[in-house]
Amino acid sequence: MSSPLAKLTSHSPPHSGASDALLNTSRPLIQPGQRVSSQRENLASSFGEVLACVLYECNASLELTYVSENISELLDLESSELIGSRLLSDERIPREDLIQVSNRLGEIEHLEGMISLVHRILDRRGLPVWVIHNLRKISSNDTAHIRGCIVPMGSDVRLNSTEQTVISRFVHKIGNHFQLLNLVINSLKRTLPESRETAMLQETVEKAIELTRSFSDYNQGPTCLSQIELIDILEAAVMTRRSLFETKGVNFESQIEPSVTGTILQGDPYLLDLAIGHVLQNALEATDPGAEVTLQARAEYSKDVAPVARISVKDSGCGIAVNALASAAIPFFTSKKNHDGLGLSMASRFIEMHGGLLRIRSVEGKGTEVEILLPIEPNEQSSLL
Repeated sequence: MSSPLAKLTSHSPPHSGASDALLNTSRPLIQPGQRVSSQRENLASSFGEVLACVLYECNASLELTYVSENISELLDLESSELIGSRLLSDERIPREDLIQVSNRLGEIEHLEGMISLVHRILDRRGLPVWVIHNLRKISSNDTAHIRGCIVPMGSDVRLNSTEQTVISRFVHKIGNHFQLLNLVINSLKRTLPESRETAMLQETVEKAIELTRSFSDYNQGPTCLSQIELIDILEAAVMTRRSLFETKGVNFESQIEPSVTGTILQGDPYLLDLAIGHVLQNALEATDPGAEVTLQARAEYSKDVAPVARISVKDSGCGIAVNALASAAIPFFTSKKNHDGLGLSMASRFIEMHGGLLRIRSVEGKGTEVEILLPIEPNEQSSLL
């Protein structure tokens, strides 16, 4: 069947001519005996007082030997803290993205020119910043090293460009259901109205409608951004879903710390409620009657970094296999029968729309924890620190 995908066009990521020049030169950024601060001044004089990208260099072991100081302004990280640490670290790159970056780095020996990819980097609060990452291998004096350029993306750029592969999966799924629907209809022409096929037709139609509704939810953006109290969102999400836990016989406990009271964030209350609801629903489905699910929430304030809200939903269910953990928030990935695997992927997307991050930790056979980080507005408590 025809698809609107054919009308979609791909867009090359923006890049800086200055950064290309730096990545292509074989001369190391740091000369023997040269101070980092001196090198930074040279870079600024050559390519402008303000660089629109973060420049870095790694040795053969992927340990950072140089990071431009503007990383503090662009990514809220300190260059001095990163020197000597590995480029590939789950403290700075989320697990799902780390696999992608590692795979591309593994290809660098076989590719000529520059490698480009889009992924997230975590700032000092643990919140994600989407970046365009260009890197290449440089050889100088028989020594190989990696040179890279990281350009932060605006959140509007990222959220307005749904990946073509995700759209393809949605279209493929919907097409499968309607194909089955046609087969059933043809079969009904040769049978009585009251038949097994009638039930199958009804089930298929309902599934197609559900999937289409999920597609609509997944693709929507915030429509009502305003200042909202986090406690209101949490209490509403808990209240509307508590009866589901009681019906199944799962013990549900809400542990919202006093620090959450009065916490304000900018967002769409409908999407935030959906996100937390999907996480709670996922925990409910994974937990057997008599077991427990716990929601915890607190606000964290520090004089060094902007405040953040931390929400956690823990279940004592079946857990997620190690080899499936990195894919748990990918659309249509599921280990459950008769599930489309959209709940956690939608929750992750809605949280990212608010500048946050959703992390999944799990031990197979013991349970899963889904943690949500959200930026919040400073209050009187943060001003006293």
